[in-house]
Amino acid sequence: GMGSPNVTKCVIMLEECALDYELRHVAVFKQEQFTPAFLALNPLGKVPVLEDPLLGQPLAESGAILHWLAEREGRFFPPNTPGTQPQRAEVMQWLMVQMANVGPM
Repeated sequence: GMGSPNVTKCVIMLEECALDYELRHVAVFKQEQFTPAFLALNPLGKVPVLEDPLLGQPLAESGAILHWLAEREGRFFPPNTPGTQPQRAEVMQWLMVQMANVGPM
């Protein structure tokens, strides 16, 4: 990652979930996101990327990372059980609002 808003919101989520993590800086202004090693993690060459052993593969895009961590930890996202679809849809709505309107700031 780096100090971008998209990386920062993932770090905040990791902290909120009290998960251990290692932040590896990617010098995007020096084009490090286009190295073969990084492109193996995210072929789009963008940060953030989460490497979670429980997932078994790299996960890119901050919204996908936030969604994964929320479901993994059972926090911030209603469980997928009968009757929770309206609440789950509302959480996804606000996640998408944030992704499209707040995150890029």
